[in-house]
Amino acid sequence: MVKAWISVNKILCETIIGIYPDELYKPQKVEFGFSFEYKAESDFIGDAVDYAILTDELKAFAANCKFSLLETLTAEIAKKIMAFSPKITRTKVYCVKLNELKPRVEVELPNP
Repeated sequence: MVKAWISVNKILCETIIGIYPDELYKPQKVEFGFSFEYKAESDFIGDAVDYAILTDELKAFAANCKFSLLETLTAEIAKKIMAFSPKITRTKVYCVKLNELKPRVEVELPNP
C-alpha cells in the first residue's frame, strides 16, 4: 500500500457568495482547487479514488449553494472531499473569489 496525493486545481464556477446586498443575488466567479491523500492499495482502477467524479460533484455543489463567507464554502468543500471515500485520509482545499481583491482561503482537514 502507498499513500498518494492527488491534486486538481483551477476549477471555475459561479456561485452566490457574500454579505453585501449586490452579492446576495448575483453569482460571482470563484476558483477552487484541492488535493487529497489516500491509500493506494493496488494498480487496479477499482481501488483508486475517482477524482473526475469528485471534481464534478464539488463543482455542482459550489454552483448550487449560497454562502456568506468564502471560508465556509472552502470548509464545506473540504468536508465533502473527506466524505467522498473512506480511502481519503487528508485534504487541502483553496478557494479564490475572482473579484477585484481576489481573496484566497485555504483549509486542511485530517481524517477524524
